[in-house]
Parts: sequence; structure tokens; C-alpha cells
Amino acid sequence: MNAIGQSISRADGRLKVTGGARYTADLPVEGAVHAAIVHSTIASGRTVSIDTAAAEKAPGVLAVFTQCNMPRMNPTPKPWSHLRPHGQGYLPLQDDQIHYAGQPIALVVADTLAQASHAATLITAQYDVRKPAIFGAHTADEAFDPPQFLWPVNSSVGDARKALAAAAVKVEQTYTTSDRHHNQMEPHATTAVWQPDGSLTLYDTTQHIFGAKELVAIVLGIPPARITVVSQFLGGGFGGKAYVWPHTLMAAVAAKAVGRPVRIQLTRAQMYSMAGHQPATIQRISLGAERDGKLVAIQHQSISPTSMFDNYIEYAALSSRSLWPASGGISTTHKIVHVNRNTPTAMRSPHEALGHFALESAMDELAYATGLDPVALRLLNDTQTDPHSGRPFSTRALSKCLTEGAARFGWDKRTPEPRSIRDGRYLIGQGVAAAIYTHWRWPAKARVTLNQDGTALVEAGSHELGTGTYTVMQQVAADALGLSPEKVTVRLGDTRLPASHASIGSATMANAGASVMLAANAVRDQAIALAIGGKDAPFSGAGAEEVVVVDGAVALTGKNLHIAYAELLARNGLLNLVGDGDYDPIEEAVGPKAIFSFSAVFAEVRVDPDFGTVRLSRLVGAYDAGRIINPKTARSQAIGGMIWGLGQALLEQSETDPTTGRFVNRNYSGYLVPTNADIPECDVLFVGAFDEEASPLGTKGLGELTAVSVAPAIVNAVYHATGKRIRDLPLTIEKLM
Repeated sequence: MNAIGQSISRADGRLKVTGGARYTADLPVEGAVHAAIVHSTIASGRTVSIDTAAAEKAPGVLAVFTQCNMPRMNPTPKPWSHLRPHGQGYLPLQDDQIHYAGQPIALVVADTLAQASHAATLITAQYDVRKPAIFGAHTADEAFDPPQFLWPVNSSVGDARKALAAAAVKVEQTYTTSDRHHNQMEPHATTAVWQPDGSLTLYDTTQHIFGAKELVAIVLGIPPARITVVSQFLGGGFGGKAYVWPHTLMAAVAAKAVGRPVRIQLTRAQMYSMAGHQPATIQRISLGAERDGKLVAIQHQSISPTSMFDNYIEYAALSSRSLWPASGGISTTHKIVHVNRNTPTAMRSPHEALGHFALESAMDELAYATGLDPVALRLLNDTQTDPHSGRPFSTRALSKCLTEGAARFGWDKRTPEPRSIRDGRYLIGQGVAAAIYTHWRWPAKARVTLNQDGTALVEAGSHELGTGTYTVMQQVAADALGLSPEKVTVRLGDTRLPASHASIGSATMANAGASVMLAANAVRDQAIALAIGGKDAPFSGAGAEEVVVVDGAVALTGKNLHIAYAELLARNGLLNLVGDGDYDPIEEAVGPKAIFSFSAVFAEVRVDPDFGTVRLSRLVGAYDAGRIINPKTARSQAIGGMIWGLGQALLEQSETDPTTGRFVNRNYSGYLVPTNADIPECDVLFVGAFDEEASPLGTKGLGELTAVSVAPAIVNAVYHATGKRIRDLPLTIEKLM
């Protein structure tokens, strides 16, 4: 049917624009009451006393919980795992210790949200303050090697130090990035409902329903089989909703204690201290090259802060392991500093977006140091072998990203000297940056049911994040079954469905999509078997390879013979056919080939030389993400990622009070995000090919890839416009003045 590859509009689009899509906090739950959280005002110390008397007497209040009466929880599992994903290891309201400003110290449950919020203001606390609280910038002397979190913390191939010392050309610089927050349009929310039989249903804003189920089971000490987690629509996740945060656990415990369903919805300000953030980084990059620009050495060190009680690492140096080869050696290191903040977490695009800012800025500096064109330098250093593992890449169309992106952008018209292009009083700059993004291979299951009326149902415990999952799953099943997409219904976001992995790491299409394809193929094969050997088989004696499915029917190739699904099932006395898909790949790291996605981003900026304002005027992104299932939804993801990268480059930073350590710009008026006026036309090219190593569907990760290297492309363009190199993000006006 060739539904795959078609630019089909979102199956859930009408629901979303008419208000029919029910997000977590929209779901009506009979008898639900509301909870409000009270937060610490200090960053380090302990609570000496908490006065809840006035709150307990306030209208509508059902219960007030503090560390004195909150039911005990089991510790979160160690080591951390994607399968049991706590957002932070420190559990709420379990002792009197204060580790960061904004930490929960009390929870008020009342009949209405207004009553709970009012009663929360009546609670007062006395603290024993430890001084000084720790936060802010740090040096390598204060940092230490953390235990492994995802990848090995450090890496070394060859002798980078020796090669760097002998290099003819060197670039050695420090690059820094700021704390940032996800700021999803939909705030985090949980409604916890206990049934009389002791089972628990959680309506939760989560990108990982099965991970939430496993973690909550551990912390609450109940069997996972007695927990259901539902998240059918998500109003933005970006990594911040991938793991279980304290509000979810508090809602579950409080609901059991009061015997009523309890809803907690975080305020915009609470999302800054309750659900993770992207930590600031200090990165030291050293590049060594021959005079012709061929790399001989790469050294990349990164330092990032984490909470006092966890060891989250921002793997900013990860990309330097595999993007460019260096004949003498490549070394990377990661260190962390424990600070009085809540635990950081993944944020689009974790690790890679931060590391590429440093690496691709340094590559631009190397281009100027060697006199090479920045595109030519990258083409010179392209490779088909992963420098880190020594394995061949499954596919690597980076050179195509660079050449086709440059052609679309008009790079050949660029003059290389800084400040050489003007438009009236404005300085025009053009920059480029390449990117590599990790490909994740995770198990996933799905179930497909073909009904007698010729419709199909896809069921998978995956998620709709706003990326179009309902639509692309529909296309995959439609192609396998020979149906038009509108005859396929997709159900997602419920742990009563076949288990799937988290919707993180841009992995949904390649893995969960593969399970849908396998399930649909199983149904197709059953239908073909019935046509060949079932009751009154119309194609008796034919070989399975001679039979296809098309237009809602099973057909014999080369003959004008076909039988509709409805007739085939009715003839065999069947109401439906059911197929299961169980995609269980080996981990990418142990496969025969290295699997990554690639891109090249080209940016043009207009800089006002008097006021230091930077306006993005053009942006071109060329992407190798394997086979594209739906160009329309893929383009939407790419545009979203480009906009996200603009925010990283020019606007976003979470500012802190130097005394208390609290994030102070905790709203959309203080935390700047791009708006329509900031965004020019974004041009998107897909240049990749089917990657059989990455997935049976041939797809590779796209969503987060599109945000990688936008920031360095913009910063490199600003240097070309002004001759001033900015090595600290965001690139704000005062840094150019």
C-alpha cells in the first residue's frame, strides 16, 4: 500500500485542535481530591520543627503530611536503570534533612486545589541552616570521577596527549553552558487511584509507563501486577517526564492514606525544583591537527554539577568519541560536583547537544587556524569507521549532509573572512556544524488485531509525546496488512497493553515501531495461510511467496484472484486474527556495526553591531536518520529541534539566587524561550538511506538529533559576522557588546 513514506497528517490532530485529546490533568476521576506541596526555603540544613496546626484546621483539609507522619517508602534501586527509573534517589518527606531549596517539606490534601493551596501557605518551618550551601561554577580541583551511569565515564584510544604535543596546529579552549529547564507546555501531574482490592492506577505525565510501574512497585512495596499506569497524551516531555519524580510517589502514598484519589499538578514554578533540569557544563577541548587540517588528537573534558545524593552525569564529551577520527588518539573524561540542587536529568538533547557546542565550535576555530573552509575541514576528516570502537558505521551519510546541506544553503557564495558580509548596517554571518547522535536498541512488544470488517487495531505500551506516534504506527501496520491507514486504530499509553520501552533517546520508531511491524506481519502471514490452506481456500496449492495483501484483501500475484479479509475470516468462522510482535534486539554496543544518526546544520545570522542583537535569518538542517516513515511529521520534529537549538544558543538559562541557590526565573516571563518572531523559515533535508542494522524498519533516531549542533552553527555564524568568538551559552547581548 506504500503508506510508509507518505506525508500523512496526524491521526490525533483533530482531537488535539478541538480539545478532544485528554491529557493527564484533564481526566475526570470521581471523588478526586487535591494536594499542594510546601517547599523548603533553604538549600542546606535540616528542619527543626514544622507547624501544621493552622493548616490542619483550614477549610476542606483532609490531611497534612510531613516527615513526621508520611508513610515510609522503600529506597530506590541501585544502580540506576532505565527499567526502574527514579528521577532522583532522595525520597520525599522521609527525614528532616534539606539538600536543596525547593525540596518538599510538607504535603496538604484537601477537597479542592484552592483549599489545599491556601492551607499550604499556613505552614511554617524552623530550620537549622548549614553554611555554606554549594552551587555555582566549579573547577576541576573540586570535581571527581563519578561511578558509571550510562556509558563508561572516561575513554581513551591511542595517545591523545602525545599526539597533541606534537601537533602542528592546536586549538585549546574552554566552553561553558548554562543550567536549563524543559518548560513543557503541560505541567507534570499525577492522579493516584487505589481500588478496594489494593490495586493502584496512576494517571501520570510520563514518557515511560512501564518504568513508572516498576519503580513505584519497588518504592511502595507492592507487586507490579497490581499497578496500572496510564499516559495517553503528553504535552511535551523532552526527557523531563522520562523518570519518576517525587510528586508521583507522594500522590500514591497520600491517596492510600486518605482513602481518596489524589491529584498533584505541579505549578510552573514547582517544575524548576521538582522534575529535573539540564545541568551547566564546563568543557575543555583540545584539538591537534596537521597543517592541512587532518586531525591527529582530540581531548575533551567535561565537568557538570549533580545533587548531593545522586550521581547523574551529563556526558558532554561523548560525541567526541565517535564524530571525528584523530590519528594519534582521542581521550574523554567526565567529572561531577555535588551541589545543593535537585537532581539533573535528560533534556533534549542530553549529552550530545552540550558536547557538540564545544566540539563543533572548536572545529570552527580549527578551520580558521588552518585556513580551511569549515565544510571542507569536516569533509576532510569524515570517516566510515567509528574511532571509538573500531567498528564500521552501519550507515554514515554525514558527507551527504554536508554537501547537500551546503548546496541548499548556498554556502559557495560565502566569503570566509569575518565581518566580510553586510546588509546595510547589519553584519551577516554564516556558520556550519556537524552532528552525531546515539542510536538506542531496546526491546518492545506490540499486538495487532485484524477484524472481520477489514479494520485493524494496534496496541502497544508506547507513548505519544506530540511527535506523531499514533500516526506512524498506523502507517507501519497499514503497509504490512495492505490496508489504508484510516482503517487502522492505534492504542498507546497504558501498561495493560504489551510492554514497550521508554519514549526517550529518539528510539520509539526504530524499536516500538519494529514491534508493530512484526505483529502486523504475523497477522498477514496468518491471513495468507488461511487463503492457501484454510476452509474453502481460494489459493489452495499456491506458495506463500505468491500471495500478497493489498487493498484490504489477500491476492494471488500474476492472477486476477483476490479475497477480502472480511470474506476470508467469515469463511473460516473467525471474528479476527491476532498477531504479537516481540522485538528483542541486541544492544548497539555489542553489534557488528556502530549505529548513529548524523546531521549538518547551516545557519545565517544578522547582527546589529551597535546593540549586539542577533537574529537568525536562515537555517538549513540536513539529516541522516535512515528511512523516513512520515516526511510530514519528521519535518515537524526537525523544525521543533531547530527551534529548540536556537533557544539553547541565544536565550535559555536558568538563573539562581547566589544566596539561597533557588532558581529565580521560574516562569515564561523570566525564562526566555523562542517565539514565532524569533524563527525564520527552516529548511529540512532528509538524506539518509534504509539502515538494516538500526531497525527492521530501516529507521534511526531523529527527534533529538535535530536539536544537536544548531547552537554551534549559530555561534559559528556569529563569529563569522563579528569576528568575536563566544564560548559561553547562551550568547546574550552583553557578551557581544
